[in-house]
Amino acid sequence: MRLERLQQNIEKPAPIPTKKETLRAPKAPLEFVRNVVGSSAAAGSAEFHIYRNNRRKEQNRLDYIDAVAKKEELDEAYRVKVNEQQMKEDSKTAKKRAKRSRQKANAKKRKMAKKTDDSDDSSSSDDSDDDSDSEAEEDTEKKASTEEDSGKRDDAEERTFERSFHPRSW
Repeated sequence: MRLERLQQNIEKPAPIPTKKETLRAPKAPLEFVRNVVGSSAAAGSAEFHIYRNNRRKEQNRLDYIDAVAKKEELDEAYRVKVNEQQMKEDSKTAKKRAKRSRQKANAKKRKMAKKTDDSDDSSSSDDSDDDSDSEAEEDTEKKASTEEDSGKRDDAEERTFERSFHPRSW
């Protein structure tokens, strides 16, 4: 029904309600007090209502102060939590970045070592038999160490494969 009424006149802008502020500051207290009762005068019949209104205004003011203090406390706790989380994420990112750079440097070293090994192999054929024997021994030692490393990597890959497809890891 309301939608039909809005569609009848499309040119007219539709009113969009705005969200009211949940926490409003109370009116500022008056700078002077009107109905001042002297110490010698007795309380009249209207004094109770005046007292009640003053008490209500003061209670509203105190409630507002408490609500603002609680909101600030919650905001501060939130900021602390966000900062801690950000620091954790930053440290984790830095750690992973360092690991990536280490892996990159190690790969570069291995590549350079492989190039030097290849160049040593080509130059060893030019040298005498004694040099080629010592280089052959070094090559076999290097191959053995790389085979051990690759064996370690294969074991690690198998473990991660098993872990990723293990029913409990799902």
